[in-house]
Amino acid sequence: VILLITINSIMGTGIWFLTSAGAKHAGPASLLSWLILSGISIYISMCFGELVSMFPKAGGVYEFAKQTYGRFASFVIGWTTAIAGSVTIAMLLLGALQYLIPLKYSYYYIPIAIAFVIIFSLIAYKGMQTSTYVLVTFALITLGAVIGIIIPGLFNLNVSNFDPFFVFPTASILLAIFFIAETFFGWESAIFLAAETKNAKKVMPRALVVGTIVIAV
Repeated sequence: VILLITINSIMGTGIWFLTSAGAKHAGPASLLSWLILSGISIYISMCFGELVSMFPKAGGVYEFAKQTYGRFASFVIGWTTAIAGSVTIAMLLLGALQYLIPLKYSYYYIPIAIAFVIIFSLIAYKGMQTSTYVLVTFALITLGAVIGIIIPGLFNLNVSNFDPFFVFPTASILLAIFFIAETFFGWESAIFLAAETKNAKKVMPRALVVGTIVIAV
């Protein structure tokens, strides 16, 4: 359960939008961007794993900041994380609704997005067990959808699409890293469950590292 939630927290919806942005700016060479970013991300997941094994408590980045900088800094970081999370949810909901509902009905976007934010907040308020069921369901849907694209894609792979490999200047690989990096951001969300996890000192670091490797692959 922790591994599935970790994968969903890190990967989120960025993999649907941002990988195409990377390909747009670097072409086939964006695969190198993904490879470089994967290495960096696995290293960062190890850093988070080390921190969560030292402080396996609720709060995650709030707790780390409190141990390092004190209560005021941790208060600011905690609220910033909460606000950023809410803004991201609203932004992604609006982005998804543009795919689902024609533009001429755009006046429905914001009310529906607000309704979803309220629903998710109520689910979180209901408690850990209800939230876990919902998170695992979303994780299975996300992984199933990604695998559902990858497997048929492998059977239809056309190697000629990779020639030329470097369509744009080599520096575009760095630009693509910038665009696709958000796909790997989310370790701070995964570690919020440390206090509710049995043997968190061993389970959470393993879930973070293995989850990041699964997303990279």
